[in-house]
Amino acid sequence: MVSSVSLFSSSQVLTLLGAGNTSSANAAVAPSTSQKLLAAATGNTDDVLKAGNAIGKIIEIVAGMNQSDQVFDMVGAERVYNDEGGFTETKTGQGTFGGDAAAQASALDYFREQANGTGPEADRAKAYLDAYDKGTIRKYDMSSMGVTSTATITKSYYADGTQSGEGGSFQTVGMAEFLKQYTTVGDDGLLRDKATGKYAGIEQNGTKFTYSVY
Repeated sequence: MVSSVSLFSSSQVLTLLGAGNTSSANAAVAPSTSQKLLAAATGNTDDVLKAGNAIGKIIEIVAGMNQSDQVFDMVGAERVYNDEGGFTETKTGQGTFGGDAAAQASALDYFREQANGTGPEADRAKAYLDAYDKGTIRKYDMSSMGVTSTATITKSYYADGTQSGEGGSFQTVGMAEFLKQYTTVGDDGLLRDKATGKYAGIEQNGTKFTYSVY
């Protein structure tokens, strides 16, 4: 199955976590200093990413990436001019949208805050922190599990070359099938790994998806 997913925010990377029955989500965050992907934040997921109500909450956590990962750039983008002399550049391809310098710190900050509360999400946060301390978080490249994605990014410029905006979308294949095969939703409404029963999350960095189990 192919899905068209709008970019969720101007942050460089997103993490999707199972969080019960949420029909849509909005992420409004300040643009990343290293990678301003969008001029305006949007946050509407399609039915594929909401399959089985398994994924609902979107939080800004940079997904872990290796230095060898390909970074999405605009080299070779198609340029189209308008009547005022301005132009757009559009490129379709694959790659990550940022590095991992602040990745773990951002994730830990989020889960530490959640762990101070009570209820299912606090329990999940504590499980994550415990797994992190023990080094038992397992991460899997979802491209080897049937999920692939392509991004189309468009940047707009005034006639003088000043950038006026940017945006884009993802075409993601195999997400619904992945969720059905590998995940389930626990009684607490949170995403679980079907094989182990442990908490699970799906991290997105550009067109790279990573499955985390902890």
